[in-house]
Amino acid sequence: MPDRSLEELAAAAVAGDASALEAVLASVRDDVYGLALRMLWHTEDAADATQDILIKVMTRLGTYRGEAALRTWVFGIAANHLRTVRRSRFERPRP
Repeated sequence: MPDRSLEELAAAAVAGDASALEAVLASVRDDVYGLALRMLWHTEDAADATQDILIKVMTRLGTYRGEAALRTWVFGIAANHLRTVRRSRFERPRP
């Protein structure tokens, strides 16, 4: 695949190009995991959250409007998801 920007790959993925979708997800996966690890402090929790976030990115890619860089848009999704995970972790009843 020729060098294409992340935004071009996202547009191709929305149009149905499966390899472009894989490229988008692969491009942001490590950064999302790093953010999840910094916010959750546990590798297993970070890995689970990363998968959840990538699914959200994949299913919501059609709503990306291009007002910000795609990576910024993904980080917004990730930060919101991770805040929810952390909040729910602290709200669990203690045995």
